[in-house]
Amino acid sequence: MSFGLVLSGGGVRGSAHIGVLKALHEEKLYPTMVSGTSAGSIVAGLYAYGYTPDEIFLCGKRITKDFFDVDYSTVVCSLLSYLFHNTLGITGLIKGDVLENYLYHVTKGAKLNAAKIPVAITAVDINNTHIVVFTSSLTRLQQRDNYIYKRGKYTFAEAIRASIAIPGIFKPKIVDKMRLVDGGIRANLPVEIIREMGARKVIAVNLGYSGYPVPGVDDILEISLQAIDLMVYQITRPSIESADLIISPQINNVRYNDLQKIDHICNCGYLATKKAMPHIKELLGRY
Repeated sequence: MSFGLVLSGGGVRGSAHIGVLKALHEEKLYPTMVSGTSAGSIVAGLYAYGYTPDEIFLCGKRITKDFFDVDYSTVVCSLLSYLFHNTLGITGLIKGDVLENYLYHVTKGAKLNAAKIPVAITAVDINNTHIVVFTSSLTRLQQRDNYIYKRGKYTFAEAIRASIAIPGIFKPKIVDKMRLVDGGIRANLPVEIIREMGARKVIAVNLGYSGYPVPGVDDILEISLQAIDLMVYQITRPSIESADLIISPQINNVRYNDLQKIDHICNCGYLATKKAMPHIKELLGRY
């Protein structure tokens, strides 16, 4: 049976999505459509583009801290402006150009209408709170209030860059005069979107806050991201309940920027999916 796969945000923990796909592929279970937000949008986008789980893993391993281009000059100028003029003209610490250029390179500048399977990537227009859904031309979505659909002509790199723009950390991505930020603040687990795309069965991978204590939240980045996680947790609960099956990899003692732990995180996703495999096969009628 065909099924849709939904991949949540979660920073570097998004590497777990690769392990989920690897475990599914080993059982010859291939998603027929995919949606993703923030870190999940990277894996969803690369998978819809045509990469295998192993190839996505290699793409992820090439990402280093050098890809996060801090806009030092703007930060300094903004601080001086605040001190002397009481204005703060900074929209984010990281420009995001290096990472977007890398995504453009690995997808060869392809547009979403070249996707091998239907895909949806979410962002939010911070100026009016609308959920912006970047989709391939293969999708069939009905117009809904507070949703804006961007089809086909946008590149994978543009859509993913918009979806990963964590407020205050990344500068927003400007698309068609919209100021786009991380889709996770309104649609961290876009189950309803993949339902509208036609998925009869939905498996969702939730990497958000699990409700358990999180140690090591002791710097400005971790505090900001944990605060967002706590807010998103409440928003995401209805989506969790509406999925047919939820995979929640247990990933402990991993910070958002622990890029050196990608192997471990990927394995967490793999093991969680293997553990859930009897339920997955039952859901999909493979027994």
